[in-house]
Amino acid sequence: MPAFIVFFGPPGCGKGTQAKKVTEELGLVQVSTGELFRKHLGEKTPLGIKAQEYMSQGALVPDEITIGMVRERLQQPDCQSGVIFDGFPRTGDQAKALDALLSELGGKLNMVIDFALDMNISRARLMGRQEGRADDKPEVIEKRLNDHAKVEASVMPHYNAQPGLVRSVDADRAIDAIYQDVMALVKSTLA
Repeated sequence: MPAFIVFFGPPGCGKGTQAKKVTEELGLVQVSTGELFRKHLGEKTPLGIKAQEYMSQGALVPDEITIGMVRERLQQPDCQSGVIFDGFPRTGDQAKALDALLSELGGKLNMVIDFALDMNISRARLMGRQEGRADDKPEVIEKRLNDHAKVEASVMPHYNAQPGLVRSVDADRAIDAIYQDVMALVKSTLA
């Protein structure tokens, strides 16, 4: 049975970096809704066209479109080894829909790894990024931090209500120290 794990945490906590390292080492698949949106938009799929209609109006893409993209991705053969969700789910409804989808596919969510990081440290990391990303401007950073607080308030009650599902990792450490803890947690779900 494949492992299904959610990596959760504020912007700048390193969850994407950790997801990449873990998936490369263990042969799991990293599923990022941002990448799914870009793929569907680029390939002009029916789901991508629907998503574009909402995005072009500055509206949030409805959950059923996002879930449709995730469903399609999970049905690909490479996902049989297991999946790390990065940046998904973003609402309580998406969390419930993910549970239903995994159940439908004969699986279940094994773990949520919460990358714990103080918002002030998150802000400082984002301000200090070397990539110079377009979304690393101060006003955009504040919006991303506020958005994360809303996501956390929506998603985490659903997961915290399931005893033993959420495991917290201190994300205010060196990448390798975090990686050792994350690998131990992920490997425990694969045993």
